[in-house]
Amino acid sequence: MPQKISQFFEQDHREIDALLAGVDYARPKESFEPFHEFHMRLERHIHWEEGVLFPALGAKIPMLAQGPIRVMLMEHERIRASKASALQALKSGNGRLAEESAKAMLMVLADHNSKEERILYPACDDAFSAEEAEKIIAKVRALSPEPERAEGAEQA
Repeated sequence: MPQKISQFFEQDHREIDALLAGVDYARPKESFEPFHEFHMRLERHIHWEEGVLFPALGAKIPMLAQGPIRVMLMEHERIRASKASALQALKSGNGRLAEESAKAMLMVLADHNSKEERILYPACDDAFSAEEAEKIIAKVRALSPEPERAEGAEQA
């Protein structure tokens, strides 16, 4: 059975969230690498959305491009700014500043992911046929290789 777009992207959300949960801001030098992995995975996810998913959905349902998709793009910029601050703070050894920046990012990210999972991803599942969804997921996977699944990560 083909995978739904919502399943694919929501699974990636869960895996990215799990990476962030492993960051210990009290140990900034040791947490740089785990946070960097989170950063890279989140950037890849955003790239998938901005490069493939949102343009396809906006072409299929133009009113979404002017409303919800535009909001998601603005939120991506806010998420990126806070994430970059946290990454830089960890790199310089300032765990307190990193944690503050990460908390600011999480406030936006949690709401952002919820809107995607409640509105945009279901809209994709409704708008695209199974064949179209398969093509979108294939395009997304072609942008970058699938990472190794973390032990214990749920499979879609």
